[in-house]
Amino acid sequence: MNANLRPMSLGEILDRTFQIYRAKFLVFVGIAAIPAVAIIALEVANRLWWGLTPYPYSGNISLFLMQWTVYSVVLYQVVLLLHLLIWPSYSVLASQLFLGEDPKLTALAFRGNASWRSWLWMAIASWGTVLILPELVLSGLCLAIYYLVDVVLKVSEDSEAWLMPKVILVLFIIGYMTFCWLSSAFFIAVPAKAIEKLTVRRALRRSWILSRGTRWRILFTRLLWVVAGWLLYLSLSTALLLFVRWIILSFRIWWHYYSNIYTGIGFFMSYTASTLIGPIFPIALTLFYYDQRMRLEGYDIEKMMEAAGMNASVTTPAESKVVQA
Repeated sequence: MNANLRPMSLGEILDRTFQIYRAKFLVFVGIAAIPAVAIIALEVANRLWWGLTPYPYSGNISLFLMQWTVYSVVLYQVVLLLHLLIWPSYSVLASQLFLGEDPKLTALAFRGNASWRSWLWMAIASWGTVLILPELVLSGLCLAIYYLVDVVLKVSEDSEAWLMPKVILVLFIIGYMTFCWLSSAFFIAVPAKAIEKLTVRRALRRSWILSRGTRWRILFTRLLWVVAGWLLYLSLSTALLLFVRWIILSFRIWWHYYSNIYTGIGFFMSYTASTLIGPIFPIALTLFYYDQRMRLEGYDIEKMMEAAGMNASVTTPAESKVVQA
């Protein structure tokens, strides 16, 4: 792919994202399959041995909702952390394709001064900043509301059962939107670290600076990515479920197997959709990174001057600190 370096609109970023994805589709899907396989292994272990799945509904809707929420949040944290560990590979490959370079698959692993420990700290720092911190704040707020309702105001059990699910739902929505906003501010740290070989702290700071003025575009892209994932999951699971139902009816298989089949289809298709849709947002983040460098630092002019043999470069804030040191 020939690089056409200039500031891009949101539509152009999305268009180039899919161009890059199609150019190395199998490689991107192969990278995305790594966390999917790991999560499937954890889910199977949970169902067969650990038994951490929330108990079935037993009449206490507040208890069931709390169990389901805790289980879903913990699972989502593990999923996000595993995805963050492989995002540098997306960034390196997307950067090579965007700049018109010959993709080097050996460079998809951790390169330069970025050891696996460095990337582990990068993943943990990003994960803690955008997810753990809001969760701790909102969990404390939820406990405070519960204490106020149950101990201070001494609300009846029926009123509490009616109120608390709504409180949890509102806090969940606030928490998710906070997570999306923080991710739009800090997730550019992943391509920044992969491309510029920064430390974790400098990568997070660089992400905060570069994302200014474009966070709403990153937020929109992330929400679009989530919606696309859900639509793909529903389409794949519905199609496969209809096919399996046709087989069941045609061969007159006993219906008591149907619930297990339905659960298995949903479980398998959720991670199939995650694998297929997973690379899109990290690729787009890499393009947002380059777009902001062109807008704020004249990166496109720097590359044009290098191509003309003028050897003049625009130093970034991270590079200037190294020079001064």
